[in-house]
Amino acid sequence: MLNTLTLIIPGLNPLRAGEEEGATHWPQLARLAGRGSVSKRPSNPAHDALHAAVLDALQLRDAADKFPSAPVIRTAMSGERAGGFWLRAEPIHFAAGLDRLTTVPLRGAARMSAAERAALSPIFVEHLQATGFELHDGAEGEWLLRSEPLQVQTVSPEFAAANPMEQILPRGRDAGGLRRLMTEMQMLLHEHPVNVQRQARGLPALNAIWVHGEGMLSDVKARSLPAACGDDVYLRGVYRLHDQSVSDKPVDAAALLKQVAGPVLAVIDAPDLETFESDWLAPLSRALLSGAIARLTLILEEWQVTTDRAAMFKLWRRELPPAKWAAC
Repeated sequence: MLNTLTLIIPGLNPLRAGEEEGATHWPQLARLAGRGSVSKRPSNPAHDALHAAVLDALQLRDAADKFPSAPVIRTAMSGERAGGFWLRAEPIHFAAGLDRLTTVPLRGAARMSAAERAALSPIFVEHLQATGFELHDGAEGEWLLRSEPLQVQTVSPEFAAANPMEQILPRGRDAGGLRRLMTEMQMLLHEHPVNVQRQARGLPALNAIWVHGEGMLSDVKARSLPAACGDDVYLRGVYRLHDQSVSDKPVDAAALLKQVAGPVLAVIDAPDLETFESDWLAPLSRALLSGAIARLTLILEEWQVTTDRAAMFKLWRRELPPAKWAAC
């Protein structure tokens, strides 16, 4: 069995404004892309980019409806298969513009902290008692809602951030009730002390709750998945549904390469550009050249770069910096 590595780096998009410099800024990535192949991954409005990447890496995209985010996350949090209908309740920031509200997902330091979650949870628990929804506050920093099955279709906050309001609100027979719930939860956040404190720290307000990732689990036929490592709760939930476990996130490329014995999937935090090039791509490129791994696949949000060992010796192929990927 070949040693192959698929590396998912959520939050790192080489074509994002400010990161699309040429090959001098992305020498390792440009070399891997030029000697291998680059493709743009199709978007999935219902899934976060990371969750869609996990399904793609595991060749489960065609079965994405069997792995809705909320019940998969609940499975990881509880350690057993989630029963019933679940939704995610994710704090976001609504930024007011001249002619529209913009949805801003909160990532990194801007995410809701454990202390903020503890301060807000009792308010939502009390309010939801009369709504038919039940809040579950997970140790993973996730709020989940449990309810009777609803006929709704929602989109992820990432999709919402890139599209106008009329295209992103819940749809379906029960969408009206869900929209009302989101409005009510937004009112509970208005001028809450948590947001006064966030403003003092220069952080965007938690001024809305985006409900999405709805669904219930159907039968999933257990199959053998590649070895995996990473801290993402959705990744762990998918593996739990297949009766497999996920190892801890690797601290660096050397630690990751020690785990490669056959196919491996890894999810790491997005480092800064310089660190990613020097501490990750450089040693992984050397591993390709030496034969320690036979194929390397990088999933960088909407882009995928795949290079195998043979391609690394195609020295006549020119580097392909991210700025030129869209023309491929």
